[in-house]
Amino acid sequence: MLLHQKTIFQLVDSRTIGGIESHILNLTRWLASHGYRTEIVFLRGYGNPHPLQEKLASAHIKSRTLNGTTALIQLLTKHDCLLATHGYKAGLIGRLVGKLCRTPVVSTYHNGDVGSGKLRFYTWLDAFTSVLASGTICVSPEIKHRLPAQSLLLPNFVKGNHIPTPPGQQVAFVGRLSEEKGPDQFALMTRQFAKEADLQVYGDGPLRKELEMSEPHLHFNGNVTMEMHWHKIGLLCITSRCEGLPLVALEAMARGIPVVSFSLGALPQLIAHGQNGWLIDPDDNASFKQAIHTWITLSEQQRHAMGTAARARINREYSSDVVCPRIVDLYCQSLHPQSNFRISPDKGHL
Repeated sequence: MLLHQKTIFQLVDSRTIGGIESHILNLTRWLASHGYRTEIVFLRGYGNPHPLQEKLASAHIKSRTLNGTTALIQLLTKHDCLLATHGYKAGLIGRLVGKLCRTPVVSTYHNGDVGSGKLRFYTWLDAFTSVLASGTICVSPEIKHRLPAQSLLLPNFVKGNHIPTPPGQQVAFVGRLSEEKGPDQFALMTRQFAKEADLQVYGDGPLRKELEMSEPHLHFNGNVTMEMHWHKIGLLCITSRCEGLPLVALEAMARGIPVVSFSLGALPQLIAHGQNGWLIDPDDNASFKQAIHTWITLSEQQRHAMGTAARARINREYSSDVVCPRIVDLYCQSLHPQSNFRISPDKGHL
């Protein structure tokens, strides 16, 4: 059966827009533009329309909200389809239901954070059950190493070939204000630059109130549409404690914004130190601060050169036109599934 003759359902279970939701939006846009029947499926609603639905409507992408597992079974039973899952909740349920309904399932593993407590258990279970999928995709080598299933290592991606714009002046953090993303570390790295740089934080989360009270040198913008703000940013700082391959880094570099980041997940494959950004050993705060200082002191010509190198890296290796055809290839292979399990004693453990 040809993939064009099937409906590709992208399954997710979430309340907000983050890296996973942005990935799904980018992927579905590309699939739809290339003639594939595709639809985003929210496993359940949480009382309000999902914030992604407005973006989907404006992009003329179909979506539906189910009321749980039973509705997913009914959906897969009624359609000749392929199910693509994203995130551990959708992945666990989607793979089990896919087996029940004899529907091929391709699971993408996005999260580099194994978590703690109950989340750590669910992350382990998500990895362990990867063998139930017809195909698996991982966005970083660390995630791939956790899975007992044969998996395809593919980077996150964004729309390439953005129109170049003059570099902005802000030094910015963009992301969820939570422990794993390290906004507190961004605050620490930038205190000494309060008089030298325009320091901005875009995003919301549980640490926002505490940071607003303790870090007066930062300006907090909350959740905003970044399309309206990217042009203001000159340097993006990624101060996460764990990562896979953050879409925010790709979005920035696609627009010619260099990134300074701790060396985590797949970021070493993205950032060429000193050429399109700076890659810092984890916990080396002094070098991170030095990288910010270096960017502040660069000439306009030097900033432009770094931005050009950043855009070139995205267009060459991380654009949707480069990555999405490989995802489609895996979708096609999953229509004729083979065993996805390999015996390996060091896999499936966190």
